[in-house]
Amino acid sequence: MSHFQSLPRLKRRTLLAAAGCAALGARAQAHSLLRVAVPDDVAYDYALFLGRRDVRALRSFGGPHARRDVAELALLLREVARTLPGTTVQLVRIDSYQRAMLELRAGRVDVLGTTVWSTDLQALGPHALPSPALVAEGDFVVGLYTAPDNRVAQQAHSLGALQALRAVSNSDWSADWRTLQALGMRSLMDVKTWRQMVLAVARGRADVLLAPFPATPDLALDAEGQHLVPLRGRALALVGARHLAAATTPAGQAVAAQVFPALAALVSTGAVRRAYQECGFYNPRTSAWPVINDKTRPWRP
Repeated sequence: MSHFQSLPRLKRRTLLAAAGCAALGARAQAHSLLRVAVPDDVAYDYALFLGRRDVRALRSFGGPHARRDVAELALLLREVARTLPGTTVQLVRIDSYQRAMLELRAGRVDVLGTTVWSTDLQALGPHALPSPALVAEGDFVVGLYTAPDNRVAQQAHSLGALQALRAVSNSDWSADWRTLQALGMRSLMDVKTWRQMVLAVARGRADVLLAPFPATPDLALDAEGQHLVPLRGRALALVGARHLAAATTPAGQAVAAQVFPALAALVSTGAVRRAYQECGFYNPRTSAWPVINDKTRPWRP
């Protein structure tokens, strides 16, 4: 059980509510409600990342609890606070990637708090208003993570050995799923939440999962109360760009009109890339690692 799930329910609600309030500042007068879809673990880590800081003054995206999706939520809420003053944020906890997009399409949430793949947004047609690409095509490089005592996975030093490993992912995560299929994995387990993936690997039901490299000194991944390690010297590139998206609700349209142009300006100045670097998503310690499925960075086992 994760630390978050072990907390009393009231304490969990209080922590997440505090994150939403802190995002807009205690002095803000509520003029409208913005429902932001976000996974449980992201909401929890965002509250820890932000702490007592005012998100409007946030300039650094590194440090404890920082990671790609936390940085994305922080960037979004900072620009909401700046461009839509007086907005009240409600963090709507949705752990299923596919369900979050369905809720967006139905107008039951106003904006996604973390990025999704461009191909998945295209499937929603006019029901989703995309932001500029926060992660450009080809920039999403991930590691293969396994349990520390899984020697079979850690000693998979050939393509054939990698293909023989049992991978776990979510078929709704289209880029991840297609990447593993294209790699030729012979065993691919389909689960629907990040927690299920982590536990499947930690408990030996699967050998590897895909995850961005965290900003930890040893590149280890601590999630859901589990400790996973990367297959060193091996990485994969997920094909596609990633965007935030707003619904066609009044609040969603306001985000698309005011917040997304502000994010576009941050992309153009390099501020978004710097945030990804600070939180460890663009990780200098793995920048020289060969990318198994990238011909420009060939892997020679």
